[in-house]
Amino acid sequence: MHGLNPGGEHLLSAEYSLARLAFRRADLPAVRRFATAFATRAGMGGIRLADFVLAVNEAAACAVSHGPCTARLRLWTMGARVFCEIRGDGMLLEHGPRLAGQAGAEALRRHLLRRICDHARVEAEPYGVTVRFSITVA
Repeated sequence: MHGLNPGGEHLLSAEYSLARLAFRRADLPAVRRFATAFATRAGMGGIRLADFVLAVNEAAACAVSHGPCTARLRLWTMGARVFCEIRGDGMLLEHGPRLAGQAGAEALRRHLLRRICDHARVEAEPYGVTVRFSITVA
């Protein structure tokens, strides 16, 4: 885990802080813990923290939901915002086979991201997906 301050001080005291993690579908609980630790150190708490962790979880699930793949998570701070980027080599529905219930789950994930984040974008390409979003700390 890169970028986490061992002293426990808030990351927002730095101009820019970065943390990275590679993961697979089975690692989603670890992704949530990683996001929680990063956002807490950035000064996020309460509902904003819960929203951020939910957004990271949904974006991560989106990136690894279609086939075996490894995704990469980057979290960073700038000013009073925490940013997230997740890149996965799994395919979204418009490029892969449709299974019952997947289209609805994917639509819900995108809707949640847009509702709880200050900014959210999902880019689907034939060979993967990239999800980016940001949430203000306070």
